[in-house]
Amino acid sequence: MREYALHTARASDRAYLFPALSRLLRNYMTRRSLLRLERLDDHILVDIGLTRDDLRYGTRMPLDVDPIAELARIRRERMAKGQPKG
Repeated sequence: MREYALHTARASDRAYLFPALSRLLRNYMTRRSLLRLERLDDHILVDIGLTRDDLRYGTRMPLDVDPIAELARIRRERMAKGQPKG
């Protein structure tokens, strides 16, 4: 599944004139959204399966990494281990 997602991302990047710049801009805007999520109450974050530490980790990742995909991976691993959502 991860390979499919990476292939899809690469294919969509080819549709833009500057694919790397487009990806960096998209990831930057995603980080801004994560900063807005950090303002939510703890119980809301638990409902969506994230912690404040997860959000901070996502905002500090390199710009060439999609933070949403990485946070989803962390959440899946947490749920596979049987840990609580948040």
